[in-house]
Amino acid sequence: MPSARPRKSKSDSDDLLRMIHEAFPELARNRQVDNRPLPTQPPYTAFIGNIWGDDVNESGLAAIFSPLKVKSAKVMRDNDGRSRGFGFVEFEDKKSLKAALQKTWQYSLCGRLVRVRIADPPKEGPSV
Repeated sequence: MPSARPRKSKSDSDDLLRMIHEAFPELARNRQVDNRPLPTQPPYTAFIGNIWGDDVNESGLAAIFSPLKVKSAKVMRDNDGRSRGFGFVEFEDKKSLKAALQKTWQYSLCGRLVRVRIADPPKEGPSV
């Protein structure tokens, strides 16, 4: 009877992804990086993509960007409370946003590499 393989934890998966990108940095460079101009004033917000899973939460999302200065993190959810696969992280300063953008596809959350882009500014509602 074959022995059961031990399950790898999410932190093991995250560590493996980091090791792969350290060993093969061209994998991260070949991914599309957002080169649009940075905002000149707050909010300094990044769109974070590829964050699927029941375990995804705001504190985990904010934690992957430490030691950068994170002001807030929001995971967008559907009506059933499941992650819609994206969220937003607001940084306290432009320097932190720029640092996060430079490492896109190098951060991982729940075993998945995340995409970091400059968030589009909020759309203004219709004038009344």
